[in-house]
Amino acid sequence: MILEWRDNDFPPEQKLLGVVYDAGVILREDAQFLLAWNPSTFSKYVRRLRQAHSEPLLRGGWLMNRTAYAYFLTEAGVRYVHHMLGIDAKPITMEAQWSHALGLNAILMRYLRKHGFDGVRWFNTREASDELWFLRKLTTHATDADLRATAIRPDASLRTPLGFWWVEFDNATETSRQLWRKFQLYVTNLSELDESFRRVVWVTKNEARRRSMEMIWARMPSNDVNMRFFVEGEEDFRI
Repeated sequence: MILEWRDNDFPPEQKLLGVVYDAGVILREDAQFLLAWNPSTFSKYVRRLRQAHSEPLLRGGWLMNRTAYAYFLTEAGVRYVHHMLGIDAKPITMEAQWSHALGLNAILMRYLRKHGFDGVRWFNTREASDELWFLRKLTTHATDADLRATAIRPDASLRTPLGFWWVEFDNATETSRQLWRKFQLYVTNLSELDESFRRVVWVTKNEARRRSMEMIWARMPSNDVNMRFFVEGEEDFRI
């Protein structure tokens, strides 16, 4: 998990690759913050990575407004991390999902910069999906086939000293019908879990979109899922 790289025993270059892998795409300043490195230290390990490998594992680029620089792993970089962590999966890069990944990671960064690291765990999409599958399996004893048939992949999940939330970042690209379907799947996935796991925070781009999502949710049949909607930068993880 992304918050564990700072203090683990991997060499610095591998810590850097691990942070970028778990983030998908990450701003340079956010990677420095998560690893507790100053800009000079960060640049040193980026250079070492580039010098130590014949094919690039890490790539970077400016955002469109050129106000920030971001990093992602190449396919070779993803393969390297898979080998490093013993993950058996097809290597998938995040080049086509910059906007969504950065928006999602920004939610975590805002929380950490405001509240600190103590008692915080962040699960990326892969980890959150596994966590939800495990909780459903433990609670319902359903078959794997039944779980897969109704599964939803949360964008992330956040555990703090105050509680646990599934997290969705909305880029305002999905239709009302698609949102309705996602809401239905969340009700199906969460309704049988303990109340502490029936909370979802949606973070979206603007107030108009937030109101629209809230209205769609209000028309859903009555259920026990706590679904809340915020404009990015205004999200609240208090119960």
